[in-house]
Amino acid sequence: MLYHSLRAAARVALRWYYADVVVQGGERVPERGPLLIVANHPNALVDALLVGTALRRRVLLTGKATLFENPLLAPLLRAIGVVPLRRAADERAAAKRGAGDAVPVARNTDAFRLVRAALAQGRAVLVFPEGISHDQPALAPLRTGAARMALDAAGGGVRGLRLLPLGLVFERKEQLRSRVLVRAGVPIDLDAWRKAQPAGDAARLTAELDQALRGVTLNFASDARAERAVTLARVLAAITEVPPSVGQPRDLATEAALAERIERATEAVAQASPALAAQADAFTSRAEALEARLAARGATLADLQISPRLRHGARFVVRESLIAVLALPLALLGHVMHWLPLRLARTLAMRPLASDPSRDQPAMRTIVLGLATVLVWYALQFALVAHWLGAFVALAWLVVIFLAARVDFLFDDRMHRARARARTYLALRRDPALREQALAEIQSLLAEAVALESALLAPLSGRSFGGQ
Repeated sequence: MLYHSLRAAARVALRWYYADVVVQGGERVPERGPLLIVANHPNALVDALLVGTALRRRVLLTGKATLFENPLLAPLLRAIGVVPLRRAADERAAAKRGAGDAVPVARNTDAFRLVRAALAQGRAVLVFPEGISHDQPALAPLRTGAARMALDAAGGGVRGLRLLPLGLVFERKEQLRSRVLVRAGVPIDLDAWRKAQPAGDAARLTAELDQALRGVTLNFASDARAERAVTLARVLAAITEVPPSVGQPRDLATEAALAERIERATEAVAQASPALAAQADAFTSRAEALEARLAARGATLADLQISPRLRHGARFVVRESLIAVLALPLALLGHVMHWLPLRLARTLAMRPLASDPSRDQPAMRTIVLGLATVLVWYALQFALVAHWLGAFVALAWLVVIFLAARVDFLFDDRMHRARARARTYLALRRDPALREQALAEIQSLLAEAVALESALLAPLSGRSFGGQ
């Protein structure tokens, strides 16, 4: 009961913080049977919340044992059954303090026993094999813990165990109302793997997990390369995709796939001829320059393909105005009634950044503190309304303001996209030649992208940039 209540609360908090959370490859997740989920770890506690809410199955969470040293967090972790894992670094630190045994062999005996028992019962267990949450642009070296857990369970008689690689891709993990993509890879059948690898050990299985995780995560050689690939992927996605409804955010999955291909091409540039490398740089400059020229005119690449006809514009104005009239009162109520607790949570969440600039802190702290402040705020309002008007009215009031908060977030996102689309429409109306010229430039860019990819990655087969 507690687990399901907390999962529902976490789902609400994530949907309030992030504008879009999409699961890709959900059909690959086994619906039953023992399952060890191995995920990358870019965003601290948020990662566990995402996995726990993105999958339909109940997930047994594992976490570093140092989390249990927090007197406020520890009771909650124990209540929902989080399995503490002690890392070698934790043991060394404890030994220096004289507070623990630094013998690594036995440090996770209890944890392995609990995980083995859960898998024997056909449950799903989540492990972050990187061992740390980090801001690096690529997957950190995997520890052998997840592989040892799997092999330990198999050695203990667990059959039918699958290892599911799960990639967490954030647009801007610390940014409010950004997008998240959860990518499920092809599960590894451990029984089949052990038959094919009779001498396979934890190191070899860890290498397989590393390869599988890299297939569902974004990995870049540097922060600068990551920024460049993501920016260019956004541009290419904007010029190859049909603009979605203003009620829907753009598809992060397309941008992630493009960013992966751009990074492969960038890697190949280092081995390419100077002329081809210069051509690649010129292509990037052209794409960015096109976006800048359109922005200077008030237009966006993402909306360039909308119709500039008057009747389409009139239909847009009528539809969005009607939605605004209907949604604004409830959205305004949600904004007013949640401004104080959410503002307080965000302010408190951002304060530690002066001493800890890690980008995985804003989202985690905002979500945790936001949950706490909103629950306290709701309890206070319930008490006051119940005192004056009764418990039934108080409960109804909480339902109304809760729904109003959701409407507020969705309405604000929609209006932001609607304003951008309206500016683009007006720009196209002011200059009828703008759209034709930009579309011609886009076709030229797409042709150049296809040629560049072919030249840089000649052995690569698959879709061209224009065939997303």
